Amino acid sequence: MAGEWIAYDIGLPDKPEVQELIDTTGRPVEEIVFSLLRLWGWAAMNTANGRARMTIPRLVRTCGQDQAFWYHVAAVGWLEIDETDATVAIPGWDRRFSQAAKSRLQHSDRSVAYEDKRRRAGSPGAQAPDAPALKRGRGDRGDTGEVPPPPREAAQGEPEATDGGWLAFRKLWNAGTGRPWKPGAPPDGWSERLAQPGWLEQAREAVARLPRCKFFSDPVTLPQFVGPKFVPLCLGGQYDAAKAKRGGREPEARTVTPWSGEDMERVEATRRKVLEALKESK
Repeated sequence: MAGEWIAYDIGLPDKPEVQELIDTTGRPVEEIVFSLLRLWGWAAMNTANGRARMTIPRLVRTCGQDQAFWYHVAAVGWLEIDETDATVAIPGWDRRFSQAAKSRLQHSDRSVAYEDKRRRAGSPGAQAPDAPALKRGRGDRGDTGEVPPPPREAAQGEPEATDGGWLAFRKLWNAGTGRPWKPGAPPDGWSERLAQPGWLEQAREAVARLPRCKFFSDPVTLPQFVGPKFVPLCLGGQYDAAKAKRGGREPEARTVTPWSGEDMERVEATRRKVLEALKESK
């Protein structure tokens, strides 16, 4: 669709998350920034809330790079990967992309419906319904002249969460086998999980159980851990078995029995008969 765009923060290449991605992936800053813009642009055009059904191989095919790269993006807090539900999500979507292309398309549909309703009102004296409120386009500066911050930036400026057991849990998490979590604020989804009765106690047990989860080839990330189903599935042993290798089970080794002398004699007799038949046919 011509004219679609997303807001670009000119300080993006220098942000700590991008610098961390340079160190962990070995990619140049230009390649990392371009890949992030491809991800955000795709999400702006194809989602209304930043969440989409997307496996990691499909994400690689759509936005480039490799699977390890996007796990590193998730580790810095700019992507949520739920392999159980086969979805990915952009944290902080409402702060930056609330007027993404798909959202504006839905608003446009509502405007068309309003116009149709007004035309059907018909009579000159009929009072037209209130027009739908105009929504500010993505990237509009408004009166403040301020472009919305990129994902996770607002969280960095907030004070660290000191209630709900977050600091103690972060210390427990960083001492375990999951991918270390550096930000002071918890990841998106933490508040929702914490509101579930007994979840925090189960989460502590699940952290201790992560070394038994052979299903994951890379360390589990905290955004992945606080997904809706990860903790109960982990405690239920759903991740204990290693992921099946591509191509299915390897074929079993075949045992070859050496030929006996009688076998060799039969083969030689057959060979002589074939040679005699060839001579007779000439």
